[in-house]
Amino acid sequence: MGPWTGVVLALAEPGSDGLRSRLSTYLHPLAGRPLAWHAVSCLAALRPAPARIVVVGGELAIELFGDIDCVVDVLPATEAALGGAVLPAEGRVLVVDAAAPTAGPALDRLLKRPDDVLLEGGDGAVLAAWIGPEGAERLVARGGDLSVLRALSGIAVVPDPAGFVVRDRASLARAGGAIRDRVVHRLMNEGVTFLLPQTVLVDVGVVIGRDSVIYPGCVLEGQTVVGDETVIGPCCRIVSSRVGSGVELRGFNYVSHTAIRNRAILESHARRGFDDE
Repeated sequence: MGPWTGVVLALAEPGSDGLRSRLSTYLHPLAGRPLAWHAVSCLAALRPAPARIVVVGGELAIELFGDIDCVVDVLPATEAALGGAVLPAEGRVLVVDAAAPTAGPALDRLLKRPDDVLLEGGDGAVLAAWIGPEGAERLVARGGDLSVLRALSGIAVVPDPAGFVVRDRASLARAGGAIRDRVVHRLMNEGVTFLLPQTVLVDVGVVIGRDSVIYPGCVLEGQTVVGDETVIGPCCRIVSSRVGSGVELRGFNYVSHTAIRNRAILESHARRGFDDE
């Protein structure tokens, strides 16, 4: 397989979908990162890795992708920028809708195909396209509308029943749940116990040590780091803090931008730290 380029399309204008928000769809936070960050992260995680990833549109700053382990460029939503992104000098292009943050596991199947292929979500939307020069030219001609690629002669369609495009608050919440499940599953594989995983919220940047136990209703945000063999009791909220090893938070604690020493005990409802960084 030769070199390939990842393209993330963030072309919808604020207020043009069912979110009814002045904020761009692609900037709405999910697990501590903007919606579009998750699409970029999915591309960066594929193997072989892309030569580069280009984000087109969405009022997105390059700084949002600073922790992505790949070359990422951000271009305005113009025809020239779109053409420069999806018409590379060599190789194929994997184009992903920035509002499809859960498509990651299915994208690997597209890379293995020698032909042009679409990834279709359970909602009927085109989530991604693995295309060559003809498909890229048609995509540019139609302003980045992935659905026009259905008309390509002989193009295959790969179904992703669990995939979807975020178009409203309900699908935003659904995406948040799916990403939360992935984060929690990764942490459980690393040796963390979640007593009721579906009730917690954990940002993608959170680190938790082995044999720690997280009770129901906890929210772990930002760059929080929790040590080994620590117990986070029910309904605690921890924001960008360091919690040592052997610590016990007995429940309903609020910890923000501070550090808790090893083997400390916080009684129920105790607060520590500051609300501002």
